[in-house]
Amino acid sequence: MVFQPNRLLTHPINRYLAEILQTIGEYELLLRPARRFVFHSHYRPSAYIPEFNKPCLGVLVAPDDLEKRPYMVLETEPNLSEALREAYRECEILWLEVYEGPAGIHMNCEIAGIRLEMATVVPHLATAIQAPLALLRARYGRVPIPPGRLVQSFHERLLREAIDCLALQYAIACHHQVPFGFVTGYRANMPPPIARSAVDMVITLSLRVNPDGLVLLPINLNLHNAHQENEQTAVKDRLITEFAQSIGMPMLIIRAAEGADAYLFSCTGLELEPIRVEGRAPADWADAIRVVLEAAFQALDLPREWWYNLGGGKS
Repeated sequence: MVFQPNRLLTHPINRYLAEILQTIGEYELLLRPARRFVFHSHYRPSAYIPEFNKPCLGVLVAPDDLEKRPYMVLETEPNLSEALREAYRECEILWLEVYEGPAGIHMNCEIAGIRLEMATVVPHLATAIQAPLALLRARYGRVPIPPGRLVQSFHERLLREAIDCLALQYAIACHHQVPFGFVTGYRANMPPPIARSAVDMVITLSLRVNPDGLVLLPINLNLHNAHQENEQTAVKDRLITEFAQSIGMPMLIIRAAEGADAYLFSCTGLELEPIRVEGRAPADWADAIRVVLEAAFQALDLPREWWYNLGGGKS
């Protein structure tokens, strides 16, 4: 039986909003990061925020920003807590709330004492979204660095560079810090400690070939010292790997191998031997990921026309 991958976008309005934002081209849309990564890494909420470790719809980042700092947070979940709203205000994080209401599509945008409220109908959403984007440009024309970042380490930057190389050929997109429970979709038997554990990167189909954001290949970098020296982290790594294996989900795990600057690329859910990579050249990492990615395309039985980036540019 073919493993059924999860989709990061399911609601029609979410899909349409994502379609609009990714065609504007000025900013890159990254889907479903855990909200805690849009805040400064040392930020500790003064009040309990129930959604803090859960994902927002997405964030807008500058395409050339290696750390993928969230310039705007997109919220479409109903009934956001007042504690989350206050945290956004306190940290001066630009956020856009979009929801369906009596007047059609409602949008609220807020930062640093400026609040924008709008309502429109679906056919005019592409035009209406220009107003919060104008606020985004005005804000970061003066304050160039948002507080959070989705890329946390040198190895994550290296991995992202390798995946960007592959996106020139394949119809894929790359997202960061997505909670594991959102990568797999709802699973009643998932151990609670790993459901909100963030996966370092998630390769999806490009929205140009699949508007649902179909998950192709989650990737975890189990390289930091804590992955070997911290028992709690090591247990969580093992549970995530075992759970991915138990449901037949392709998931790439990158670990340190014996030898200086050597890495082992191993994958659950696919009949592949581990791949050893020497050094930190993005092209070498891309070649190793390419093998796993093509095996994932085949294992998920996806139409071959969905594989390749026929437009010739990065997805």
